[in-house]
Amino acid sequence: MNHIVRNFCGALLALGLSILAPGNIFGQNDTLSFLHISDLHVIFDLDFFQPDLAENRRGYKDGVKPLKNFVENMPQKTKSNFVIATGDLVDFFEGETSSGKMLEFQLEQFVQLTGKSRVPFYFTLGNHDIISYSWGECERISTQNNAEKARAAWIKNASCFSEGTHYSKIFKVGNTPFRLIFLDDGYYDFSDEEDVLLPYVDKPQLHWLEGQINQSDDDVEIILMHIPLKNNVVETGGELFSVLSKYSSVKMILAGHNHKNGIQAFNTENGNEIVQIRTGAFAQDTTNWRQIKLTENNIRISLPGSQQKEMQIDL
Repeated sequence: MNHIVRNFCGALLALGLSILAPGNIFGQNDTLSFLHISDLHVIFDLDFFQPDLAENRRGYKDGVKPLKNFVENMPQKTKSNFVIATGDLVDFFEGETSSGKMLEFQLEQFVQLTGKSRVPFYFTLGNHDIISYSWGECERISTQNNAEKARAAWIKNASCFSEGTHYSKIFKVGNTPFRLIFLDDGYYDFSDEEDVLLPYVDKPQLHWLEGQINQSDDDVEIILMHIPLKNNVVETGGELFSVLSKYSSVKMILAGHNHKNGIQAFNTENGNEIVQIRTGAFAQDTTNWRQIKLTENNIRISLPGSQQKEMQIDL
C-alpha cells in the first residue's frame, strides 16, 4: 500500500502539484486559479409548483442550461483549478405545489448538475438556499422558518458541506499558505425590532472563524460569504467586521447577494486593508464571473467575464 501512495505522490509532484495536511487539498506550486460566481438562482421543473408562484419566479426559469454550459466548459477554458459559488445557488429550498404541499428537490438536482464538473465546486449558502416559498392573498410568501431543515439537506447532499455549512480549505502556493474560510451568512429573516445588522453570523460561527484565523501565523485568509459587508456595518463595528478587522492576515472577501459587480476597500484600525469583491448575478448575465489567481506574492482579481486583471492585492 505504501508504494502505491509513494507512486501517487510522485505523480502529483511531477505535475507540479503539492500535497497539504490531511483534510486539505492540492495546490499548484506557482499559481492557483479559481472562478468566482454568485447568485445563480437556478430553478428546476418550475411548472411543478403552484401556478401563481411559478409565474412569479418565471424570470429565473432558464437558468439550468447556462449553468450546465458553464460547468462543462468554463473551468477548462480558463484553466481554473476549482469554482466557488457564493450563495443563492437555487432560487428556493422548497416551494408550494398546486396541492398545497411543499416540494423540496431543488438542491439535489443542483448538486447533481455541478457534480459533473471536472474540477471541484465549493459553495456558501445564500438567503434563497434556505428559503421557503408559498402563495397566498395574491402574493408570494417567503420565510426562512425551515432554514435548519434546508441546511441539513445541503449537508446531506453537497460534499463540501460534509462537516457543516461553514468550513475552510487550505492551499499552499509556493511558500504562501492560503486559508479559504467559507461562512454561512444567508439567514436574514429578522424583524426591525430585533435590530440585527446584516450580514448575520451567529456566535458559535464567529468563535469558529476566529479560531480558524488563529490556527496559523503564516496563513493568508480569504473570506467567502453570500451577503457582503456594508459601510454602515463597518462604521458601527458589526460583530463580523470586528473579528475580521483584528487580523492583518485577512486580505479579501468574496461575496454576492446584491446582483452587482463591485470592489470596496475597508481600512482597519491596525492599518490593514480588507478588499471586498462582489460578483454580479450569474442568473442575470452569464458573463458575471471572475477569475482569482493566487500566487506566492499576490492575489490577482479579473474583470467580470474576463481573464484580464482588474486589480491586484500584494501580500
